[in-house]
Amino acid sequence: MFHLNRKIKLRDQRETAAKQIASEFNLGEVASRVIAARGFEADSKLKLFLTPSLKDGLPQPKNLKNLEAACNLIETTINAGKKIAICCDFDVDGLSGGSQLHAFFQEIGAESKVFVPDRFEDGYGLNVGMIEAIAQEGFGLVVTVDFGTTNAKELERARELGLKSIVIDHHHVGTNVTPADIFINPHQEGCGFADKIMSAAGLAWYMVAGLARLTKVASAVDPKNYLDLACLGTICDMVPLVGVNRIIARRGLELMEGTKRQGLIALKNVVGVKDKVSCHHISFGIGPRINAAGRMINGDIVIELLTTKNEKRASSIASRLDRLNKQRQETEERIKKRAHAEIQKVGSIPSGLVLWDPSYHTGVIGLVAQRLVESYYRPSAVMGMDKDGILKGSVRGIAGFSVVATLHKLSHLLIKCGGHDGAGGFSVEQGKVEEFAVAFREECESALKNIDREPTVWADTEINLSELKVSAVRELQTFEPFGVGNASPQLLARDLTVKEVTVLKDAHLKVQFSDGTRSMVGFLWRQTEHPALKTGAKVNLVFKPDINTYNGSSSIQANLQAIEQL
Repeated sequence: MFHLNRKIKLRDQRETAAKQIASEFNLGEVASRVIAARGFEADSKLKLFLTPSLKDGLPQPKNLKNLEAACNLIETTINAGKKIAICCDFDVDGLSGGSQLHAFFQEIGAESKVFVPDRFEDGYGLNVGMIEAIAQEGFGLVVTVDFGTTNAKELERARELGLKSIVIDHHHVGTNVTPADIFINPHQEGCGFADKIMSAAGLAWYMVAGLARLTKVASAVDPKNYLDLACLGTICDMVPLVGVNRIIARRGLELMEGTKRQGLIALKNVVGVKDKVSCHHISFGIGPRINAAGRMINGDIVIELLTTKNEKRASSIASRLDRLNKQRQETEERIKKRAHAEIQKVGSIPSGLVLWDPSYHTGVIGLVAQRLVESYYRPSAVMGMDKDGILKGSVRGIAGFSVVATLHKLSHLLIKCGGHDGAGGFSVEQGKVEEFAVAFREECESALKNIDREPTVWADTEINLSELKVSAVRELQTFEPFGVGNASPQLLARDLTVKEVTVLKDAHLKVQFSDGTRSMVGFLWRQTEHPALKTGAKVNLVFKPDINTYNGSSSIQANLQAIEQL
């Protein structure tokens, strides 16, 4: 296995600010040093971070460009007795956003139906067939969630068929003007709402909040009751968990602990969540099972799961998602091994990785691309073939490299493309795939001249093992939810001795470290060897501290992020 050399760097240690934070907010030394290193002062901004408040921390719905007009159009549509079609993406963000609107319309007695594109039949985004089916079924309004910004052709067709349209999206806005009747996207000119970092599920929640506040048809609705769904897409779509997103995620997780939604209860049961729901449970348990539907079959069943009031039906769907997720894992692992074997044949690692095979399952290629980035730290494109013989690809990037900008540069070779700075998708004809591969690698080579080719792991503060107490780690956990923009705290411990190395389940490493007086157990996940982890070796470590509780006893474990041999 190829081993990444991860560089260790320590954030600026702002000792004066840390002492002031410790004094004014009654935080321990380790927690105060971490929070100060992340740029906080002892002020109202830190107070809002530590105790996120819906009242004080959220911008008003009316500040989201075009939201009020969208609310008026929805109210007019409902009062006219017309049905509302909700079209949403097949990932967690789109499905949780679409489910919010569908559940909301159910609550107020309005008729709605959710349409989810089939990844294998329709591909990503809105499609003309969907629009024509909606018109034929007699709907009066189309609301898209998590796509629509670039679907000009489909929205023009909606207009031709007499359908009104509202786009709720958070993807990159190009130069073309959308033909939607109402366009909600923080990236559009003249908006910039919430620093342009919201998920589609978060924007859908703002639509619910706006309808509750600005219309008569929804005046009895409490939008806080929809935060459990809003937090799913906010966490899983990897938007920065700061500001508005942090509040939605934090309050949504709290609501999920006692949720009455049968679908969420059933998902918690299959994941094994008994008490507090964390970001980890969403990111690595509930989210992958929701995504498994769209990756392996179709996302429709997730909408039913998240909106049904039938306990037995919810349990049945959740169990099916659990089985689909296992299939997804097996498929991903098989393709990942083949991809690694192809890369190893080349010898030296190119600036950009491009792999394709007609047998690659298009539902997992994005996951495989992400695994390649984790292993080689290179922008990675992985392609499989759809039923029409077109190659569909997913790209994942590294820090400082814009995936969507790179794809747009190569758009003359592609049928279509889109995405974010960190991830994107595209489709390409078989006859042009070689040319695309060469051009992609060249773009990566050019971009990486100005980008560090080795990942940097930043430690928030340096500690002695004597400071590593369960109480200190529990205090760090109060900074949750963790994710992009608010990473789990990372600690630096220097000059430790490797005392013992054990391979667990042929998949992970368990390591015993010592400073000569105290010891610590560390885990290196998804690796069975590391050149620096040899008995007797001296190392510096960056790790994420966690608490392991077994038979009522709690101990600290270190999830290893970077290892530097001395």
